[in-house]
Amino acid sequence: MNLTRQEIIEAVNGALVNEMELDPADLAPEKTFFDDLGLDSLDMVDLMIGLQRKFGVSLRENEEIKKVRTLGDVYDFFEKYQAELTRQAEEAKKQAGQPANGQ
Repeated sequence: MNLTRQEIIEAVNGALVNEMELDPADLAPEKTFFDDLGLDSLDMVDLMIGLQRKFGVSLRENEEIKKVRTLGDVYDFFEKYQAELTRQAEEAKKQAGQPANGQ
């Protein structure tokens, strides 16, 4: 699944509206989860579980997710994740097209 940035924004914002019952008008990239949106740590756990399912990614051992403070950070995180998946897929295709052991 390779989503555009707009699709990522819609998915993240949709989760916040549906699961956290936030007003879509309050969702802007510069908004922080705790101070601006009023989420607590349990809300963040629920949100991350939902986003893991949506994007098919495990966030548990991902150090980058710990740096997320704003909605824009989440959008950037998943956009980078998508780019990395694409890069890995292209690399795997290249390797699959090459003969084993350089033959």
